Amino acid sequence: MHLIIAEKNISANRIAQILAGNEKVRATKDGSVSTYSFDTKTVVGLKGHVVEVDFEPGYTNWRSETHTPRTLIDAGIVKKPTEKKIVNLIQKLSRKADLVTIATDYDTEGELIGKEAYELVRAVNPNVRINRARFSAITPAEIRTAFENLTDLDFDLAAAGEARQTVDLMWGASLTRFISLAARRGGTNILSVGRVQSPTLAMIVEREREIESFVPQTYWMLSLATEKDGVTIEARHTAGRFTDHEAALAAEAGTKEPLVVTDVKEGQKNDRAPTPFDTTTFIVAASRLGLSAANAMRLAEDLYMNGYISYPRTDNTVYPKSLNLNAILNTLKGGVFDKDVAWVQQNRRPVPTRGKKESTDHPPIHPTGSATREALGQDRWKVYELVVRRFLATLSPDANWATTRCTFDASGEAYKATGGRLLYAGWRRIYPYSEAKENILPVLAPGERLPIKNVNLEEKETQPPARYSQSRLIQVMEELGLGTKSTRHEVIGKLVSRRYVEGNPLRPTLVGRAVIDALDNHAETITEPEMTQTLEEHMQLIKQSQRSRDDVVTESREMLHRVFDKLEAHKSEIGTEIMEQTAEEHTVGPCPDCGHDLRIRHIGVSQFIGCTGYPECRFNISLPGSTWGKAIRVEATCPEHNLSHVRLIRKGARPWDIGCPLCSHITSNVEALRMMPSMTDDLMQRLHAQHIYTVSEIAGMQPEDLAKAVDVGTKEAVELAREAEDALEVLRRRSELRKFVRKIVPPRRGRSHAKIIKNLLGQGIGDIHALSVAEPAALKKAGIPEAAGAELLEAARGLCNERALREAGVPAVSLKKYQAGGVATLDDFCYLPIPYLASKTGINPETVHKHVDLVCRHLGRPAPQKISRTVFERGRKELLEVPGLGEATVDRLYLAGIYDAATLRVADPEEVSSVTGIPKARLRDYIGHLK
Repeated sequence: MHLIIAEKNISANRIAQILAGNEKVRATKDGSVSTYSFDTKTVVGLKGHVVEVDFEPGYTNWRSETHTPRTLIDAGIVKKPTEKKIVNLIQKLSRKADLVTIATDYDTEGELIGKEAYELVRAVNPNVRINRARFSAITPAEIRTAFENLTDLDFDLAAAGEARQTVDLMWGASLTRFISLAARRGGTNILSVGRVQSPTLAMIVEREREIESFVPQTYWMLSLATEKDGVTIEARHTAGRFTDHEAALAAEAGTKEPLVVTDVKEGQKNDRAPTPFDTTTFIVAASRLGLSAANAMRLAEDLYMNGYISYPRTDNTVYPKSLNLNAILNTLKGGVFDKDVAWVQQNRRPVPTRGKKESTDHPPIHPTGSATREALGQDRWKVYELVVRRFLATLSPDANWATTRCTFDASGEAYKATGGRLLYAGWRRIYPYSEAKENILPVLAPGERLPIKNVNLEEKETQPPARYSQSRLIQVMEELGLGTKSTRHEVIGKLVSRRYVEGNPLRPTLVGRAVIDALDNHAETITEPEMTQTLEEHMQLIKQSQRSRDDVVTESREMLHRVFDKLEAHKSEIGTEIMEQTAEEHTVGPCPDCGHDLRIRHIGVSQFIGCTGYPECRFNISLPGSTWGKAIRVEATCPEHNLSHVRLIRKGARPWDIGCPLCSHITSNVEALRMMPSMTDDLMQRLHAQHIYTVSEIAGMQPEDLAKAVDVGTKEAVELAREAEDALEVLRRRSELRKFVRKIVPPRRGRSHAKIIKNLLGQGIGDIHALSVAEPAALKKAGIPEAAGAELLEAARGLCNERALREAGVPAVSLKKYQAGGVATLDDFCYLPIPYLASKTGINPETVHKHVDLVCRHLGRPAPQKISRTVFERGRKELLEVPGLGEATVDRLYLAGIYDAATLRVADPEEVSSVTGIPKARLRDYIGHLK
């Protein structure tokens, strides 16, 4: 068997389909892992890394006195499976293989993943032949060529990846553990520190410091407006910025007619077509479409896996000679870009544009397959179209502009105006992402006199440096040698997910600043790019066989020990500095009741805003549970309550902006307060003035305190508390209904649970009992489909019946047996005979009578006669002795209350038949045998 190992399942499927040609591919599953087989070949996909590096056992206890954070530097490293099912399948297939081909992506990360697969294979089949397929696109031509020219794994490239893994683990784990312990942060609040992450965060923090320390300087710009042939011309003073106000005023005063054209220079400017995409320039271009770096790469990776574009992780900006550009153009023909392709073919530049970076691993990013908007969906199409149009632009001729530069004299003051007109669109015809803004001046000649329509002296201020956008930060990271093309966007994603930075452009949070400030003060090596640059350069030497992995890892350990020398000497200062600064990240503002700080509190899955004056002050604001997202403070402030706004963030979901927590708290509780019959606008204002916002607060107050707070009598206060209790009960039942519906009815687009509950309440269905007696039409009107509505009704009725039986006194253990036997309602207990109930449930008939008696008393109905267990068992034996009467028939007779020979002998055949379905003739026959 020829085993082919791809990087992911989707690429395994595509590779199998391509290599199989016209042969049918058999897709099977081993557990949850898919394989694709044809002929003697089997293709299986990994899930990226299926093993990970970790420290040897014994280092999991963060507070161990033996294994301190520093000991992680020299701790042994082991590899352990992260995807055991895939690992087991790879090794199971490897035992049968006589040839194995590694077909992972060809870059440092892909080669390391390939080496991990290689080691899994070798562990169970040491002698099998293993080779490597290298490709830059998952297209038929590329895949077939790769498998016709198989090579060996590049162990040096993989070793560079292994070195990076080990170095990142030791730096990240040891530093994260040290800083978190110093700042007394644990659980989900640990403070992450990383070899690339921290210098990157430091740049963002440093930019913020520059912005905050920036002192704006005032300057003045002088311009005038004139016109010719109805066309307005704006001209600026040739002095540019005036930093002296008096000089600016003098120039303004001296600007008088006549305005004379002194010089006109016309020329042409070549507007060069853009160069091919590498990873960084692609991310920058995608950011202009509103895509974050991580999202752009995720979409590009998906397009690559499905064969639409080439490998998106590349440093190359020069098309290699081996890349068949004509074939790519032909692939794009006949689709959405047909006219653009035809134009490019007719007007194609002699040589494609080329950037400054050239490498041999992968070509620049380019299209590899034809697609439609409908097939890809909006976001994937957006990226695909960008790649296609960029490729076409690199083959298109340059654009050409006509330029005009005019100078004017206004009574001794010199002005200038520039104009530009697009003569030939060239590449701009098919690449609309770069705006071509024309400014066409009328024809002017030296000596012409023009009117001055107005003179404008504008006061301005110098601006601080701009914050980094994600795309700009990636460019700077590349310039400084921080990270790689494959990891830079992931580093930014981690900074965002760990709440070190926020917004776009990026700005540091309080905790992000606290960590960098502490490190800058005591271990600046961690935050400076030089250390990471050095390690990246040395890892590059590993790829070139000029250094070994062990050598680079040892060097990194020595660097990290020097860092710890500084950290451990200042542990208490670092912890104090971070704690003092990060306390503010949870503070939202002053308590309206006592003036102490209000802080966000997280306890398990619950979260709220509580007063630091507790227990003297018990003011608090409820927040949605952390399942909806973790509550964080944001910059905006409520002008009414002087409280910072709050946002809920959850991985994989859009942030939920709550806004001012107190405004939200008040608004969300108004409806509940209105449920109290005595509530008026005036009373609500009085309650709010005393910082009482919820019915639960009213219900929990002593009548005397409530009376004093809102200036009412004690009797009125007692009534208000009772009304609040009633409202609380209604809210409790509504909450229970909401959870019940959410559990049974799955959400769908346009059918949210909130909308369903609102519609149910509108029809008077406010609790589970009301739901249990509702008509199916009412549920359908609420937006619940027929099948889900039927399931919901059945579940509601079952729950209400269960509660009623428990209320009547039926024990929970017995209740389960009754339900299993189909005995579910109060009426079932009252009207079904005790022998039948005992037979269906297996419960002793004396115990059944006890339960039936409880239910009947609860309903005010008479209880049936008691039957002992001895009588019941003797009666069953008597019935089974009747000729032709079997076990199944006896059970049916129980339904009619017949449990022995005596009750059968006096039974009315017609009546018993109508209840049990046993034919009258057979019943007469049974009775006849007894007589």
